[in-house]
Amino acid sequence: MGRYHEDGYSADVEGFLVVRGGSYRLAKSNGCTFVLADPCELAPGTSGELRVIVDGRVSSRMVEIPTGVAAGKNVVQYKVAAPF
Repeated sequence: MGRYHEDGYSADVEGFLVVRGGSYRLAKSNGCTFVLADPCELAPGTSGELRVIVDGRVSSRMVEIPTGVAAGKNVVQYKVAAPF
């Protein structure tokens, strides 16, 4: 998920959903949804850590996935449970 701009700025960006020791790679995210890079299934009400790494700097927040993730679904709505 890195970006290059003509002015020379670039960033190495990675995103993950970490749930019960498992890690799911994200393709993109915003303030209320994320897109999974690979398929998975998660039960409704699943909680986990939304972890974003920009140029080696990690930020994370605890999130809840109210509707879970069904087979074949890659756009996931989430709620922030703890913004740290």
